[in-house]
Amino acid sequence: MKVIILAAGQGTRLRPLTDKRPKCMVEVAGKSMIDRQLEIMGSCGIKNKDICVVAGYCSDVLKNALGGTEIQIIVNEEFESTNMVYSLMCAMDVMRQEEDIIISYGDIIYEKQVFEKILKSVDEMSVIVDDGWYGYWHKRCEDPLEDAETLMFDENDFLIEIGQKTTELKRVQSQYIGLMRFRNKGLQDMLALSMEAKTRSGQGKPLWRTDRKYEKMYMTDLLQGLIDEGYSLRAVHIDRGWYEVDNCDDLKVVEEEIK
Repeated sequence: MKVIILAAGQGTRLRPLTDKRPKCMVEVAGKSMIDRQLEIMGSCGIKNKDICVVAGYCSDVLKNALGGTEIQIIVNEEFESTNMVYSLMCAMDVMRQEEDIIISYGDIIYEKQVFEKILKSVDEMSVIVDDGWYGYWHKRCEDPLEDAETLMFDENDFLIEIGQKTTELKRVQSQYIGLMRFRNKGLQDMLALSMEAKTRSGQGKPLWRTDRKYEKMYMTDLLQGLIDEGYSLRAVHIDRGWYEVDNCDDLKVVEEEIK
């Protein structure tokens, strides 16, 4: 198993905290987000040599911070003009050598029990979803539907829609947090669809339910593509125990709750 942490983003909405460091190194109650993730992963038995971080903005600062840890660092040199899927595919060679990959966004923090949930998943494709999202989103913004995206699943807990804008609360049964797992054939299918997205964009063809091109694809665009192509993505349910830090207001919410 390998864990890939996507940490190439600039974190412009967290400035000035990200003026000289990547978003994942912003401190939450005195400890950086990436240190918090690594601590949780280590407590669950994940060794540093089995972790790969995709860096980008201020990559040298991150390299210095992780120097001597055995953590592999891959740099997305195009971080300014690309997004999550492109960053993930920078680690294509790593994923091709593995049968089991956990992917984590670099700007989230979570408790041990959340990471344990994804470790226990036996499905070929699984995505952590937070059923207790609404109260947390209400603290982050006045109207949760201004920021929340659709996430719907069927009676067997397989995702049927994710990442679309909506004004209907019923279409947000839970919320995506940025933590997922691909195993065996599921990993190969995800990589194949990513390459198909790249080919489609190169040919000027549309992708799945998005106007974005391959370089700008969100992970939710890729997940929706997998759903639309008939693949089964299991929703792995949690009820809070995690936080996203996207701006300074988010940081205040997290630190108040942690205290």
